[in-house]
Amino acid sequence: MVTAVAREAFTHQGNNSSALPKDPCQETIVWPGPELWLTKVMAEKTPDAVLILLASIVCALCASLEARGATLSVTFTPIPPGTNVDLTAEGSLDWVHWGLYTASSIDRKAGVTPQIPDYTPKGFTGPYPYADNFNGYSWRDGFPTLSVTNTPTGVWMYGKPNGFELLFPADTTPKTLKIYVGAFGAVGEFTATLSGAAKYTDTSISNTGNGPGGVYALEVAADTPGDVLDIKYVVDRIFDKTGNVTLQAAALSAPGVNNPPSVSVSHPADGANFSVNDNISITADAADADGSIVKVEFFRDDAKLGESMKSPYNLTWSNAQPGNYLLTARASDDRGATRTSAPVQVFVNGTGGALSGRGALPSNSVDGSYRIDLTVDGTDDWAHWGLSSTASFDHKAGVPQQISNFTTIGNNDTQRLEDYVTEFSWSDGTPTVSAATTRSGVFIHGATEGFRITAPADTSFRTLKIYVGNYGTEGKFQAYLSDHSAPAYLDTSLRGLTVYDNAYTNYTLDYRAASSGQELIVEFTSRTLFDADYGNVSLAAATLSGASATTNEPPEIALTSPLASGNQFSFSFSTEANRTYTVEHTMSLSPVNWQTLTNMVGEGSVLTATDTIQAETPQFYRVIAQ
Repeated sequence: MVTAVAREAFTHQGNNSSALPKDPCQETIVWPGPELWLTKVMAEKTPDAVLILLASIVCALCASLEARGATLSVTFTPIPPGTNVDLTAEGSLDWVHWGLYTASSIDRKAGVTPQIPDYTPKGFTGPYPYADNFNGYSWRDGFPTLSVTNTPTGVWMYGKPNGFELLFPADTTPKTLKIYVGAFGAVGEFTATLSGAAKYTDTSISNTGNGPGGVYALEVAADTPGDVLDIKYVVDRIFDKTGNVTLQAAALSAPGVNNPPSVSVSHPADGANFSVNDNISITADAADADGSIVKVEFFRDDAKLGESMKSPYNLTWSNAQPGNYLLTARASDDRGATRTSAPVQVFVNGTGGALSGRGALPSNSVDGSYRIDLTVDGTDDWAHWGLSSTASFDHKAGVPQQISNFTTIGNNDTQRLEDYVTEFSWSDGTPTVSAATTRSGVFIHGATEGFRITAPADTSFRTLKIYVGNYGTEGKFQAYLSDHSAPAYLDTSLRGLTVYDNAYTNYTLDYRAASSGQELIVEFTSRTLFDADYGNVSLAAATLSGASATTNEPPEIALTSPLASGNQFSFSFSTEANRTYTVEHTMSLSPVNWQTLTNMVGEGSVLTATDTIQAETPQFYRVIAQ
């Protein structure tokens, strides 16, 4: 017979067999692994005993290994005021930052599978955003915000016992999870619970007012894959009626894990315009937190343009042809990890077409509201979305449809709104013949989500008006011709007075293509998302009409009245009414790299163009009439 004797039954140090129970009919075996003793009764030497012995050893070893499988070790470290925590470096596997703009703002490491969960509020007194933390946070590999430097932002919950909870899915691989927290007028209680490990509780952070915070580093490995590490940080005691605990960030790493490099295209800017056959300089910023960059490759759409082996990482794309392109850079580090940058869209344009744009609310305000009769304004065509459902699409009857229905950009569902700032009506529609007044429209939530519509383009001038809006976002409105015969129009100024406000505008586009059978493509998306829960862009209506612009050959232009004042330079030129003028500048004539400064529409008067000079380098200017 074989029996397992528990260690706790005796006073024993190491493998000292003198502490074992003595019996002349027994043989004691000291197992050279985990502290396990086996006592074999000599009087029963049978084959069955041997089998039982082996089975008992296996079972005892399994039980011993399971008992010590879960580990949880926590260390608290105060963060000195003024410290800048580099989340890109700290989070080789993942990182999260909360509260950059609003309480719902969440940024995390891009290009990896998310492992750190979002928090759950404990209680109902928050969360609220704040921006006066005693230390800051930076990153250069984030989404939806690519990079941030030293932001003192976070979120807070006030009152006992309110706070935050994170349910981290642990596994059997050892990892380090860091949680960055603080307190205002309160003592914060931090607890961590994992099945099979002792519960951890700490109240090290205590501030009578605003004060420094700290970081809890949790070394964790689960007993079983899928076990949950339950982390809570709540108000334990308060010194102020608004005493609260704060949460800013979290970072996840593991021993030996290679942190991928960070990379972004720093030049040209998103939406930049170039002329055909330009030599376009492309520059990337790349860094590796735990090693070095060995090369950066540059791509135009899926085609590789070339690579750079050392900083500064740049490349010249020569003789670019008309089109719109996505430029990316892919960085490789010394351990074989790669990362591809977010794309930058650029436009290479020929000549012969014209495109100008402007945004403004309608001018016919009535009792504080705006009213648009689509039948009157849309002489060639009009469109309205969202009258009774997200699928509602009404347009002008009795004419060929010219304004397309929208297609969505992104993956989120379209929703219907009923509070657009402008009231629309019509009397010649299909499938709805007429509508008295409606403030309906459609909207879509999320970063980079939005709408795309098209309208026909040829050598005749047309005017397209689009009624859009947004909430909790910064909008990106972009329009370009399918034959790329004129510079694209870009506006990123539409946003509310605060990050929680609505904003509305009516974009007016005057355009013509260089040839028949072309299209004007219009896209409206969320460029920066402030409210992660509800931030959205909206689309309500559009009208199309002909424009009475002259179509003769462009005149000669003389630049007059040059004036330099401080860091600004301006000049003037005469214009013809309704003609589009593109102002371009370059810092060198060899090689030349003309870039669009602004597009202007002539009024038959003298216009003035102004440029802000950022560096003491020569600047050259030209104006193209179209």
